[in-house]
Amino acid sequence: MDKHWERLGKLSQEEKILICMDMSDACIQICADYIKSQNPGISEEELIERVRERLAFAKRHQRR
Repeated sequence: MDKHWERLGKLSQEEKILICMDMSDACIQICADYIKSQNPGISEEELIERVRERLAFAKRHQRR
């Protein structure tokens, strides 16, 4: 595990930001895919709104 942290520490700020953005995108896509699987006929607008609601819910509960 220490080797992984050491490698991470050697990355530039830009590389770290890009990794975080990729991870965030992946999490959002997983959330959207789950919502779509639960609501097969959902419109794109409704999907976006539900993803936003899920992210806001998670953010509110993370602070506790």
